[in-house]
Amino acid sequence: MRIRILRLAVLAAAFSVGCVVPATRQQLALPKSLATAPAYEVPDRLLRRRTELGLTDAQAAKLAALSANLHTLEETWQRLRALGSSKPWIVPTGRPLPQQAFDRALKTLTAPQRERAVQVLASSADSSD
Repeated sequence: MRIRILRLAVLAAAFSVGCVVPATRQQLALPKSLATAPAYEVPDRLLRRRTELGLTDAQAAKLAALSANLHTLEETWQRLRALGSSKPWIVPTGRPLPQQAFDRALKTLTAPQRERAVQVLASSADSSD
């Protein structure tokens, strides 16, 4: 009986902490126009506006590596998708999502840079459409 009560208390504590943490952290939203773009567009657009964002060399290198990784993953996904038409047992999965790229790109930036990056992405997305 004690073990059940202890388990319930631990689960309740875990769920209450899990609900509080995301609410206290500020969530920055991906611009809607980038939601349908390829994932590599996010770091590419940030790198194009590097001076405006004030990126350091280390930040630019991390974003460039992220961009290269996303380009490779997208190319692999496209190849597997093309093969799927002639080989139905090959199913392309794991296409990188723009939201994941956005989250990974923002992790390399400082807090003031993050806010500016969202503005830059929104303005560059509006001007490129």
